[in-house]
Amino acid sequence: MKIVYCKSSLGGGAGMERVLCTKVNYFADVLGYDVYIVLESPVPNDLFFNFSPKVTILSLNIKSAISKPWQLFFRTKYYNEYRSKLNALLLNIRPDVTVSMFGYEISFLYRLTDGSKKVLEFHFTRNYLTHLVEGLPDSKLKWLRKYWVALLQYRERYYSRKYSYIVLLTEKDKQLWKGDSRFTVIPDPLSFVSGRKALLENKNILAMGRFIAQKGFDLLIQAFASLKEKFPDWSLFIYGEGNDYEFLNNMIRELSLQNNIFLREPVKDVEKVMLDSSLFVFPSRYEGFGLVLTETMTCGVPCVSFDCECGPSDIIQDGVDGFLVETGNILHLVEKMELLMRNKKLRVEMGNKAKENIGRFSVSVVMNLWKDYFEQIT
Repeated sequence: MKIVYCKSSLGGGAGMERVLCTKVNYFADVLGYDVYIVLESPVPNDLFFNFSPKVTILSLNIKSAISKPWQLFFRTKYYNEYRSKLNALLLNIRPDVTVSMFGYEISFLYRLTDGSKKVLEFHFTRNYLTHLVEGLPDSKLKWLRKYWVALLQYRERYYSRKYSYIVLLTEKDKQLWKGDSRFTVIPDPLSFVSGRKALLENKNILAMGRFIAQKGFDLLIQAFASLKEKFPDWSLFIYGEGNDYEFLNNMIRELSLQNNIFLREPVKDVEKVMLDSSLFVFPSRYEGFGLVLTETMTCGVPCVSFDCECGPSDIIQDGVDGFLVETGNILHLVEKMELLMRNKKLRVEMGNKAKENIGRFSVSVVMNLWKDYFEQIT
């Protein structure tokens, strides 16, 4: 089977790239599929993740770009160039399936006549744009941002109706889409299964993600500030990068937490830092899935997460292998963090359950769902 994935760029250490790497490597190395990743931008010299040499990564080298937001709604030079180059490439490869990760190509991929089945793969919650604008500071132009978001959501939903095959990450998101037979739920696969289990003795709390408002690290910092006096020997490590680095750093300094909270750059060996931690906190305001939750749980680390839209409630069994708390409720977050920080026995019990229960997201289980899905639609 030949499969093509369309992606705007490749090179960062974000969750979508990690998931894509896991999937294409499995398809190529285990199932023997011919797999291509087609990028708009040039192929980076130094890829963050280790893609199999059997996976072919190509670039369309599209030089023109969208410089004004309103150009999303018109057939610009960028649209024409992208469509023409992608169409020519697909006619040459003749894939069985072409997957859009909900990039710009959704506006024309369904029109291409290379013969492949066109699949949309959505990695966010249906309402992520609404959540995004609601999280912005109040301003005179907030009403304009809401109007713009409404237009963008209309665009996404308009084009989604053009496709017969749409894959979502959670059952909750399928409900939000009011999913019919075109929608299928396939979760993200674990990028690794740890053969070890965290000892849960180090007084380290871990969090990971981009430094943006969506991830809620400002809420986590406030929560930790409430626990500092009771737990002066505990530390919080937040791994990531993004536009809010200075904002978060200033917040840490203002709360005099420089010796307790540490912002770290992303690491490739996430397993090591997870095994060194005793508690993982997932304070996102909204999500698509929450891959890092599954990765932490395979290391036997208990998690406390906001029950945000969507993902955590599909992963964590509240009170069994972790805790779910009301999204944005810092007091509730503090309560569950303190419970686990005080009680090593509870940490170990929940950590053991987490490692046991998370097997349902193992790469073999999830990739067999993809295999069956592709065989069914082709």
